[in-house]
Amino acid sequence: MLRRIKKKKFELSKLRKIKSLFNRLPILTYFLFAGMGAGICLIYLLFLPTSFYYKIGFVLITAVFILIFATGIFRFYREFLTRKYLLLCLIILLSTALMSRIVMSLPQIPDIFVPFAFLSIFLSIFLNIPLSLFALSILLILFTIISGQFWLLPVWFCGGVAGIYGTSLIHQRTDITKLGLWVGLASLCSALGAGFIKNLSFSELISWGAWGLASGIFSSILINITLPYFETYFGITTDIRLLELTDLNHPLLHRLSIEAPGTYHHTMTVATLAVAAAKAVGANPLLTRVGAYYHDIGKVSRPHFFFENSQTQGEGDYHSMVSPNLSSVIIISHVKDAIELAKIFRLPQIVIDIIAQHHGTSLIAYFYRKAFLRRKKEGSVDESGFRYPGPKPRTKEAAIVMLADSVEADGRYFSWKSPKEIKSRVEKVINNKLKDNQLDEVNLSLRDLNLIEESFVRVLTGLSHTRKRYPEEMLKSEEKNLKNQQYV
Repeated sequence: MLRRIKKKKFELSKLRKIKSLFNRLPILTYFLFAGMGAGICLIYLLFLPTSFYYKIGFVLITAVFILIFATGIFRFYREFLTRKYLLLCLIILLSTALMSRIVMSLPQIPDIFVPFAFLSIFLSIFLNIPLSLFALSILLILFTIISGQFWLLPVWFCGGVAGIYGTSLIHQRTDITKLGLWVGLASLCSALGAGFIKNLSFSELISWGAWGLASGIFSSILINITLPYFETYFGITTDIRLLELTDLNHPLLHRLSIEAPGTYHHTMTVATLAVAAAKAVGANPLLTRVGAYYHDIGKVSRPHFFFENSQTQGEGDYHSMVSPNLSSVIIISHVKDAIELAKIFRLPQIVIDIIAQHHGTSLIAYFYRKAFLRRKKEGSVDESGFRYPGPKPRTKEAAIVMLADSVEADGRYFSWKSPKEIKSRVEKVINNKLKDNQLDEVNLSLRDLNLIEESFVRVLTGLSHTRKRYPEEMLKSEEKNLKNQQYV
């Protein structure tokens, strides 16, 4: 009896949580979900010569599907409960439904040509695989009910799922075309299988296979045409866009390598550290790499004022010519300069956020101490003038870039050698950021910080390896061999 009461209370508490979640959502969210269901019903039922009860049944099935779809997003994928994601989902669903209705109304084109892979690939790129698979299933079932082509359901499903799985292999926009070919081949093979089961003639089999192949290719063409527009107008950064930004021939990175070579080398090392840490704590390694690549692009404005560049270029210390306060202003300004350059070159907002947050409100300790030593002559020192304006890191990726940046800079200054020294210094850098409250706004646990520390130590130990010298006897024998070869 007690178990039943506890179970009932548990179920009621879960229902109250879901109810409170629905109450907190803006009314526009309900309209967008209602628009999905209403739009699909209008597209499929309008001008369809069926009975009233048929239409009522179809509307009820559609309503249940959309309700389940909405509940799944509410319960498990709340990050997509925003206007841009829901509006995007609405447009893609209705566009695919409209294309399927047009194909259905054209007797010259068989229903096998309907590009359901367009829906599955698009939602996999912008949302995720589970939501894409569920949206594909909804539209496939509803269209199968309307068209009555139950034999084609496996063909559409195989093509759509092949598109979903294939999105993980996309590294650049040209790969979408290759994916369309694979989707077409999957549709072709499944069409042949369905044709054999239905006992079609040879000419009908060829026709089904050809239209299935064309469906996959047509889906890839549609995605290549529309994807840049959706990325721009909805402000959603896909992995394809991030992969394009990892190209070291990008104008900003190329300029950094020429004008600030020390910073460029620092950036590459920070990226290596950051990616290892991101993989360890479940952050986005690709976004972390891109953020690390571009976090210091503002240093191209005044490269000689940063130690790594003045040393590589054999120049003097420019900071000795100005006051510590002015030095701190110049150092701090590289973040603002980087944000301006990022906007000029239209980098995604999530990358700009990492640039803005990678120093948080950290203190520029070197120049603060330098000014502190002069306080007898110049009066008291305001610490706020030697701190970055922020904001503090708000994502795991931004926090990882901050820690990797600090660890790499500390390694350059102290020139670590042994693994024990590396571990000690990395631990000290991370603890200093914790004490300075720079990680207060990011969701990183102590376990995550330990994993980040371990990954940094592992990478730095590998980077700081030394090569043993060859024995003198081997060198002498090599010299003799070279001389003998010259005489021969």
